[in-house]
Amino acid sequence: MKGNGAVGAIIVTYHPRSEQVQHLARIRAQVNVMIVVDNGSAAHELAELRNAQCKLQLTLIENGENLGIAAALNIGVREAQRQRCRWVVLFDQDSVVTDGFVSSMIAEFEAYRPHRKILQIVPRYIDPETGAERPTSTFRDGGVFLTITSGSLFLMDTFTACGLFNEDLFIYCVDDDFSLRLRENGYFIGLSSRAILLHRSGNPTSARIFGKTVTTRNYRPEIRYYYARNKTWILRTYGQKFPRLILPTLRELVSIPLKISLMEDAPWAKVKFFLKGLRDGVLGRMGRARFAL
Repeated sequence: MKGNGAVGAIIVTYHPRSEQVQHLARIRAQVNVMIVVDNGSAAHELAELRNAQCKLQLTLIENGENLGIAAALNIGVREAQRQRCRWVVLFDQDSVVTDGFVSSMIAEFEAYRPHRKILQIVPRYIDPETGAERPTSTFRDGGVFLTITSGSLFLMDTFTACGLFNEDLFIYCVDDDFSLRLRENGYFIGLSSRAILLHRSGNPTSARIFGKTVTTRNYRPEIRYYYARNKTWILRTYGQKFPRLILPTLRELVSIPLKISLMEDAPWAKVKFFLKGLRDGVLGRMGRARFAL
């Protein structure tokens, strides 16, 4: 049933592996509408998505190129609006839902509503390999401060109240910006106690340096560019309103190049792109970057 409380799932894909396409069925079983927005995958990957489209009765939107996570999410949100969804839940292609995920999220969202001005709720995040739970940053009202996109559930009214995702960011910090925009407008972000999303971020490796265990994410050089640029933009845009951002962000912007240099392969290329990102963030050069890797 569409409308009158229908739940839409939006999944952004980018060169998905076969097992990631297969995981779509787990989400499809819990929602009324499924929208997959593909950001320029190869022909054989699209063939798998088209097969899933037939089997799962999902809406597949093929962008033909990588438009960035924010633009893809916005395309999905507009399609969910067109299909008259009341709720929308967002997923990365590598996230796996557990049983009862969506129903738990909605039930706990509704439990917050009599007491909170809420537009978004996030699940608990468990790393499927280690079993470790990702810590959640909290705000002074007891809700969540910064969220990640995957697993977030919103009322569709959110996008009328606070706008769509910022396409100038392209990738990275899209979720930080949206969280801070909600908070800036006085909205609460809830945390589910029951809904669990299996979610892994990057390809982390750890090493002992000066007697401490240090972890690095091993992101590609272009990801390091967007990370540095967009973190700098976030700090410039929201640092005065939310001063708690300042020290952790500055610490990251100093420590990450050191970790890359000491722990990752091809460190010079990654550090070079990181420094380019810092420069462009300070200068306010946003949007999709055009650079040769």
